[in-house]
Amino acid sequence: LTEELDEQIELSKLPVSHRAELGISEEQVAQVRTLHAELMKRFRAEHFDADAICDLAVAAEMRYVNFTTKHLGRLALYRTKTTDLTSLNSPAARDLVAEMARACAAHNLGLFLYVPPETARTDGDFFTVNCTIIRELLTQYGPIAGIWFDGIGKYRKNPENYDRLHEIFALIRRLQPQCLISFKEGALGLEDFISPEHFLLPAPVRWDTPERQGRWDLRLRRWKMHQEKKWNDVFRHKPAEINTTMQECFNRDGKGQPGGWINDESARHLDADEVMFLIEVARSLDANLLINIGPRADGSIHPADEEALREAARRLRRHDSRGRRPVSRRRQ
Repeated sequence: LTEELDEQIELSKLPVSHRAELGISEEQVAQVRTLHAELMKRFRAEHFDADAICDLAVAAEMRYVNFTTKHLGRLALYRTKTTDLTSLNSPAARDLVAEMARACAAHNLGLFLYVPPETARTDGDFFTVNCTIIRELLTQYGPIAGIWFDGIGKYRKNPENYDRLHEIFALIRRLQPQCLISFKEGALGLEDFISPEHFLLPAPVRWDTPERQGRWDLRLRRWKMHQEKKWNDVFRHKPAEINTTMQECFNRDGKGQPGGWINDESARHLDADEVMFLIEVARSLDANLLINIGPRADGSIHPADEEALREAARRLRRHDSRGRRPVSRRRQ
């Protein structure tokens, strides 16, 4: 699915009057819904194993799992009244969020729930729908460690669509007071921590390849233009998590697919040396590392990811850094 199609999907949820203003026809909406219904018929996730994922997380010295509740394709992997496009209505006939919640509890891992970009919106019908989604996620699956909002770029582009976001944050606090809130680099200042993609700016890091150094330099220039003031005023002292991915991606590596979040069987995956380097970067900046593994089409974990994570964990346990050390700390 392309980003353009994802926009159409999101816009199709708006009232008819809004769709007309944006040039979205009912025919386009119908086409998108038909496509989703066809995709749902293929969803079986026959090799999705929440316990195996948690076994890997524990073996890799992780402390929590962040599970994507819904993303491209719009299939909700949980029980919801907001859409019929759910994993329970697919051939899989399973509530994957429930399975992950049970597995995390059994493995003593915190469970964060990723929610897609439109979940932070509060304009039009979005507010009511998104409050329902938050209630469902925080009342059906036991204690949740955090809600992880995506789509900070959309917030910056159209902040008027998020005027009641503070009410959604307050709803989370009421339902589960211990539940942390993150919205990428931060929007309101009410978030508990920040989680930028790939790079925790502006802290300098001597990257391990010229391509990664080039991507960091470019991101720093953009950051100074658009984010520096708010970071200094609001987010400078927030706890930090760096989110990145096990697949090679252009936005971090200067090669590969732009995102790298969704499994691509042709993509190169990071090896244990690269994982160790990212861990050391995060440690040097007093940050957590959230490293994405995109499950394969059948729900299984790519063997290259499992091999690299287990090897990196073995090295961690041996306190073996192989001499690679980033050059500075985020906080003095």
